[in-house]
Parts: sequence; C-alpha cells; structure tokens
Amino acid sequence: MNSEKIILIGGGVGPMAGVELHKKIIENTLTGGKDQEHFEIWHLSRSPDIPDRTEYLTGKINENPAEGMARTFLLMDKMLKVEKKSAVGGVTCNTFHAPEIFNIFTNILKQNDSDIKILNMIEETGNFIKDNFKNIKKIGLMSTTGTRQAGIYSNILKTFDLEILEVEKQEQAALHDTIYNLEWGIKALSPITEKAKIRFENFAQTLIDKGAEALILGCTEIPLALQGKYFQETPLIDPVYVLARALIKNANEKKLKVKQ
Repeated sequence: MNSEKIILIGGGVGPMAGVELHKKIIENTLTGGKDQEHFEIWHLSRSPDIPDRTEYLTGKINENPAEGMARTFLLMDKMLKVEKKSAVGGVTCNTFHAPEIFNIFTNILKQNDSDIKILNMIEETGNFIKDNFKNIKKIGLMSTTGTRQAGIYSNILKTFDLEILEVEKQEQAALHDTIYNLEWGIKALSPITEKAKIRFENFAQTLIDKGAEALILGCTEIPLALQGKYFQETPLIDPVYVLARALIKNANEKKLKVKQ
C-alpha cells in the first residue's frame, strides 16, 4: 500500500506565491527523471474568496481570511475522503499565520473532521534556522505591516532564542507599499519592477547595517526581488523554500533532495 501523502497548496494569497511553492516542491523532489515519480499536488488558488490578511488584522475589514482558506481545504478534503487518501498541506502567506487567522483556520478544519496535516510555515522556518544557522542570533525581517504588528515571527522565533530586527517604524510604510503598490508593487506586477527590486535591496542593506546576520524574506513575494541564497554575503531565508522541503519531508522523506 502506498503511504505517500498528497501535497496540498492553499494558494491565492498572493497567487504567485502559491506558484512559487509548487515550483520549489518540484525542484526539491528526488525522482528518477519520470513525470510519474513526482508528488501528486493539489493546488487551489481561490483569491476572490480570501480577503486581505493585513486589512483584517488592522481592523479595516471584518471577514476573517481563515474562513475562505478553510473552504478551499475542505473542498480538497472531500476529494481525499472519496479517494481514501491522506494529505499534508500548507499556506504560503506569512501574514495568514497570525494566530488570529491561522488558529481559526485549523480549528475550522478540525470541526469538520478533516484529517489533513497542516504545517505552520513560521514554525518550520524557526526549525530551519536552528538546524542550519546554529551560530546566528540576530535575524533581519522584511514583512507586511500585518505580519509585523501581529508579531508573527518574533513571537515564535523568540522560543528559538533568536532576536528579530526590523526596519524603523517610519520605514515600514514604505516597505509595505513596495509589496502592495498597485502601480509597481511586487503583488501587483509580474515580473517584478526594477523600482521594487531596488527598494528591497535597500531594505536588506538597512537591516544588515543594524546587525542582521541573516534575512528572512517574510512576505512570500519578496524572493522575487531578492533571489539566490545570499544578499552580499548575508544568508537569505525564504520561508516558501522551507515550507516546500517540509511538505516533501512529511509526504515522503525518501524523495527529499539533499540541499545544495
């Protein structure tokens, strides 16, 4: 009996982030070269049903994004029950992992008797740092205002004895705008604009100057601006890459490629 789990992607938050997670799962899967040896991946991107996470956390809207994402996973759960298969899943949005959203999401799944194993991308990132950067204590974080105000990373990573460094409060609005700006922001346009790319390079340098020994790209589109494993000589930590490898490990550890 095949014990390999199906991998589920809760996409649409933002849409390109789900595509990047799907891509990274493929890139980190060990196969013999045949299509059929890749994972079965169910990727639903239902953006219209999932309100903006930062707007919810800052009180601008009342509808919790947890509800729409739960509907997405429950659609997949129905198929899993019909096919009698098990699955592991994740959501690519950092801000979605605020307890006010993520905990409601997982509770809805439990209340509907879902057996899907849901990974927490922020916790997986903490484990990744602990395993791969044992001597690093100060981590720079670039994120949405919602992620910052909710303390999503600082609350979890302090349990790993890590200090989070962020841009000054007066710079946070500019960072958030670089993510959301409708004319040139990384969520609005693909491929990324040169203006957004340069801005993120400047934010990265600011955090390094403050003492950051590694940088967390804490919005899932930021790796589109800061590509590769390093900025200058400072390690870049991409939570989507971390989540991709964690999903593979949970679905079938034998298929997890050795890190290069």
